[in-house]
Amino acid sequence: MFHSDTCTVCGDCLVECPHLAYPREKACSEFAHLMQGEPSEVISACITCAACNMICPQGSNPFDLINDLQEKTGAFRPTERAVGGLSFASQLPAEVIVRNPGKTAIDLCILGDYLPGVIEGQLFDQANLIKGGKYFCNIGWIHLGRPGLVNRESTQQCVDNLAQTGFETIVCYHDDCFALLANKVHEFGIKLPFQVIHFIEYLRDYVKAHSHHVRQLGMSVAYQQPCASRYTFAKDALLDELFELIGVTRVPRRYDRESALCCTSPMSGSQNFTRDEVFAWRNRNIQDAHDAGAEAMVFLCPMCVSSLRYTTLQHGLKPFMLSNLVRLALGEELTHGGAGEEAP
Repeated sequence: MFHSDTCTVCGDCLVECPHLAYPREKACSEFAHLMQGEPSEVISACITCAACNMICPQGSNPFDLINDLQEKTGAFRPTERAVGGLSFASQLPAEVIVRNPGKTAIDLCILGDYLPGVIEGQLFDQANLIKGGKYFCNIGWIHLGRPGLVNRESTQQCVDNLAQTGFETIVCYHDDCFALLANKVHEFGIKLPFQVIHFIEYLRDYVKAHSHHVRQLGMSVAYQQPCASRYTFAKDALLDELFELIGVTRVPRRYDRESALCCTSPMSGSQNFTRDEVFAWRNRNIQDAHDAGAEAMVFLCPMCVSSLRYTTLQHGLKPFMLSNLVRLALGEELTHGGAGEEAP
């Protein structure tokens, strides 16, 4: 929700936007147009990474205004394929897999079967799992310029469906789900009947509990932050702790943390951007990781893997899903490579 009462039209959101990076005067002028509901190039140029929400010094959520205007004006034009993919997601068969009488389950949302060789090994063998369209968080619609589909009704339904599983603690595998359950629910005034924790916290706690099995990897890596992390950025400290526990160094680079770049999944799902623009953005991101001395690229989101896997390989970096990196530290063999699919 955009908070017009706290916005000072300082322009920081568009000055520090990793995509637009406007001069101050233009940034202030364009945002003033947005607040008045007037035409602005920002509406069609925004790639929906939500960085501006984290940048805003007043916490006014400028992206929410831009996103609403994208939907209202139709300026963000998603491809039929992207819309069809998200529409189909809610129809995926739902399943609750109970493997122990515990009170905790990992919510895989719609991505449990997306990458082969990821949801396996000791991190998951004894875990209770929830997956399927019934538990789809809908946050993906924000990245197609349709935030109206992420509303109180759809959010309450998702919460109710998760509550009906009977688990007291829900672990969010997908960052989008955590953004909904740890952030958006407050906007809609929804109280959770269960505790929610992020997958990074689950991994951190698992490594601590099995520290006698952990071998230090001694790797230098770059991290691809999902755009949904903008809503819950405080957990980044948990990631740093996890990396330290498994002997991984997160290289300091330009496009990380608050300055992270989008993986380009929303861009490739929009008619607003050319293939050349998408590939240039991907190369800028991964080249930055390479130049910073990373030997591997670590991903939290399966969609980020899909967008950046081959660019990562082309730059000589090894792609890893975060959970697979942890599995490697626990001495497991990765059946389908670090990112769920063997390199071509």
